[in-house]
Amino acid sequence: MIPPRLFSAPALAALLAVFLCQGAAFADLPPGLAAPQKTAATPPPLPPKPKQRPQIDTERADSELRQIVADEKATFAAAEVAGDKFDPENFRSQMQQLTQRYDRLLRVNPNYVAGNVAYGLLLGKIGMSREGAAFMYKANELDDKLPVVKNQLGNFCAEEGRPLEAYIFYQAAIALDPKEPLYYYQLGTLLAEARDTFLKDAPGMWSREKIDEAMQAAFLQATELAPGDWRYAYRYGLSFYDLQTGEWEAALQFWEIFETKLKPGIEQQVCRIHAAKVLGELRRIKDAQAKLDTVIANELLTQKMSVTLELDALRKKGVADQSDAVKNQTDNDTQSDGVSK
Repeated sequence: MIPPRLFSAPALAALLAVFLCQGAAFADLPPGLAAPQKTAATPPPLPPKPKQRPQIDTERADSELRQIVADEKATFAAAEVAGDKFDPENFRSQMQQLTQRYDRLLRVNPNYVAGNVAYGLLLGKIGMSREGAAFMYKANELDDKLPVVKNQLGNFCAEEGRPLEAYIFYQAAIALDPKEPLYYYQLGTLLAEARDTFLKDAPGMWSREKIDEAMQAAFLQATELAPGDWRYAYRYGLSFYDLQTGEWEAALQFWEIFETKLKPGIEQQVCRIHAAKVLGELRRIKDAQAKLDTVIANELLTQKMSVTLELDALRKKGVADQSDAVKNQTDNDTQSDGVSK
């Protein structure tokens, strides 16, 4: 699963992008046909000359691509701010025009790497991941040192249900650009969502413990590389729910610290809901209820009710509340620290 796109547009109805590969096959000699007698040693044949790729008018191609990309960005930006006035038919027409321009550019310059990458990215945005992957594979064949291409191919393989291949592409993207948080996020998401496949298809390489460790490490790395982007930190917080062994003390500490970094209001109240859920896991029912009581945003009533029902279920089971025990232990620790000082 990848991060939510800035804009989700309706996929084009159809786009025909067919690559025809033709090759010649040499027939074997008919049986019984003897080779001519050789009177002298025949020198070995010369190796075939490597195929030369057509020359690209780079300056002209770059100029044309810049204009296409600029128009593409303007089209998506306009659609994003259109709101209720968004016209899907007009957007579809604009996308068709863009794809036609990309087609013309690559028909003249089929080995233009930047053009293949940009076209593949566009097709991925409009829901044509398979067609976009074809251009990404082409770009990867022409230049295998592009992290964005590796990442997109990882996304495609993940969507196609081939997580082991996706893992290889994501690792390649990270190796090429170890400072890009998105690639770690993609890797962590893959490990979380395709865990069962990894355990089934590669048991010698993976165990549940290794997957959990690698998954959390990936999300944490993304968070550290982009400290100003709350989305990465939030996903790291959610990763505690994915662990086989409960790390609830660490989870509680994360949500309480993360709350202090967010704006007052809904954002902080979301953190309190998560903290209450974690406190329920720790059997600190009274503390969890106290957190929930501070959540007053109407937009969060559904999430609040979900945790409330979990706490009610613990009460009905007769689970012993650990809130006072933890408080007493904390007070004792505080007093001990005071005496030691």
